[in-house]
Amino acid sequence: GEVKTLAELSTLGEQIHNRSCAACHGMKGEGGVGKPIAGSKYATGTVASNLEVVVKGVPGTAMQAFGSQLNDLELAAVVTYQRNAFGNNMGDVVQAIDVKNFKDGN
Repeated sequence: GEVKTLAELSTLGEQIHNRSCAACHGMKGEGGVGKPIAGSKYATGTVASNLEVVVKGVPGTAMQAFGSQLNDLELAAVVTYQRNAFGNNMGDVVQAIDVKNFKDGN
């Protein structure tokens, strides 16, 4: 897989956020139906815990699993975007291979 820059991932990630996440989490990650992404323990914690939520969802909540709805690049992009947007500024760049490795249990 091709390595993407933070800018490339953020651009794609913002499009996916606005399409798939904003209805519940807000355009600016402020929350609404869903919990805020801005300052959230997932978006500012480990990349693995962030991927766990996005890929597998959260049982018993409205947070659905996106692991089969988005491809690995799209998942990497939206996690990268959310970790660096909304004042989170984590500096993390998640690549498609990182998502694949996570799904494969590596």
